[in-house]
Amino acid sequence: MRPQTGGVQQVLVFFGAAVPVAVGVLVLVRQPRQRIGWLLVAHGVFFASLAFDGTATTHTGLIVDQLTQGWWVFLFLFLVLIAYLLPDGHVANRFWRRWVRMGLAGAVLFVVGAAGDASGFAASHHGARLPVPWLPETLSGFVGVVGLVLVVLLFFGSVIAVWRRLRRAQGDDRLQLLWLVWGALTVPVALLTGWVNHFLLGDGPFFTPALGLVAIALPITVGIAILRHRLFDIQLVLSRTLTYLLLIVAVLAVYALLLFTTDRLIGNRTTGGLLAVGVVAVAVHPAYSTLRRRIDRWVYGLRSDPRTAIRLVADRAEAADPDRLVAAVTDAVAAALRVGRVWVEMTGPEPDAALRTPMVHRGEHVGYLALEVPPGRDLSRADLNLFKDLARYAAILVRSEQLKDELRDSRSRIVAGREEERRRLRRDLHDGLGPSLAAIVLKLSATQSRADAEERNSLVAEARDEVKATITEVRRLVDDLRPPAIDEVGLLDAIRQRASALSSLVTFEVTAPDGLTDRLPALPAAVEVAAFRIASEAMTNVARHSGATRCLVAVELNGSFQLTVSDNGHGTGATTSPGVGWTSMRERAAELGGSCTITSQPHGGLIVRAVLPLTEVQPAAADA
Repeated sequence: MRPQTGGVQQVLVFFGAAVPVAVGVLVLVRQPRQRIGWLLVAHGVFFASLAFDGTATTHTGLIVDQLTQGWWVFLFLFLVLIAYLLPDGHVANRFWRRWVRMGLAGAVLFVVGAAGDASGFAASHHGARLPVPWLPETLSGFVGVVGLVLVVLLFFGSVIAVWRRLRRAQGDDRLQLLWLVWGALTVPVALLTGWVNHFLLGDGPFFTPALGLVAIALPITVGIAILRHRLFDIQLVLSRTLTYLLLIVAVLAVYALLLFTTDRLIGNRTTGGLLAVGVVAVAVHPAYSTLRRRIDRWVYGLRSDPRTAIRLVADRAEAADPDRLVAAVTDAVAAALRVGRVWVEMTGPEPDAALRTPMVHRGEHVGYLALEVPPGRDLSRADLNLFKDLARYAAILVRSEQLKDELRDSRSRIVAGREEERRRLRRDLHDGLGPSLAAIVLKLSATQSRADAEERNSLVAEARDEVKATITEVRRLVDDLRPPAIDEVGLLDAIRQRASALSSLVTFEVTAPDGLTDRLPALPAAVEVAAFRIASEAMTNVARHSGATRCLVAVELNGSFQLTVSDNGHGTGATTSPGVGWTSMRERAAELGGSCTITSQPHGGLIVRAVLPLTEVQPAAADA
């Protein structure tokens, strides 16, 4: 076979064959088990053998030409197979494996059918007949068409396979696929060049260089995807390439359409050219802005449109399962920023490469919103600003989820505590009061049967002692249900009594609003019990743990019941974790719809402040 190409085209053919072979060998040296390396070598070999068009003169050469008439289908078949295998060297799933096998079978059918194409062989060999009798031309034509259809489906299926893999890919896999996409952009460029070359330039000399561009650029990008996919920010390069490529195509299309239209209507090419230039000049900048915005959104997410990003988070949160709200929020943030993984951390930042920003809601630290920066990508200022804005919005949703969990846990503890209290009462009544009353009845019955007055008096005395003990037990049970001092002396004096009984080392002072130093107005029973329990727990902590010498207990009525317990002790450290007492005080206040905060004073000591609403709390249905 003799080459029919010019000098420049021979150079392109040489590089189109040498580059894939060199890249394939390099891949095999670095990764011997990577099948993509063998496909690159095979592509280079076939490109070298098929890029020359010649006519054989010997009988053996004619036979070879006949059998290889359809081998041009292998010109880019190996690159298509690479698209199915990248990034890990395996087909994505069983369906695509069958799809690839079907396409390869189609390539074999096409070669078989093309070997029997007598008219095509005669046209390329000066009317010569097929040297080897083959299938009937009708049958070979049918086989060739079926094979060609399967090969075309294999080619177009690679686009869908890469797209679906790219949607699910994260991290390095996504970067490798983006390198493939960038290299594959040479395919539509080559097709566009071929159309322009054929329809506008009358089969000019530009189609072969375009094919050479595909044969060289695509293997190089595949090699980079496998060996050096973090070479630079491929997402930025892909974004700019798509923007300018589409802009060039749009400008050329508009320019050609205007020239054709004005030539038909006016018949003056000069006027049409001026009009086309003016329209294109006016449309270029808006078109560029629109294209860049849309492509940036596809590559980088919604960093240029924060309002849409927040709307996306809101929509995902609204549609999410109540138990998966946080997951829905993090998924929405990842989609808005086009990153692989976003998560919420409740503890301090971990020593890794993830990017974090604090989530704060109404001055309260909720946690950290963290994202995994894709390899090879540097987040811009717009990305960071959007990340911080989304963290502020996510803090509201995350905090609501935390409050829901805390409320659920609190209700569970309340129910568990109520049942434990009922069990304790039942046990005390059954094991304490029940036997005592039964013993009293037996002794009274025995008293009736005794004739001796001394024995009767002894049994009555024993029964009297049993009754006294039972009365004491009843009082203990009643005291556990509600502190009796509240009903006997009022809430203020009950707190004072509790303070005087705690410790002689701490001076407690209980103050009340002006004019109410002796007795407070009638308060809801639940508020009185909660206030007494919180005050008792706070004063107990002061006496046992604070090392204070003075403690002030202040009561105020200002639309709500406000209790403040402050001391001059050593306070607490930053590492001190809340104990059962602190949790109990907070839960008692929360049960009534109030709050209880515990803070350190600047000069030492703690301040416990409880705010309880002055409304009757209706019992839940479960308590009825």
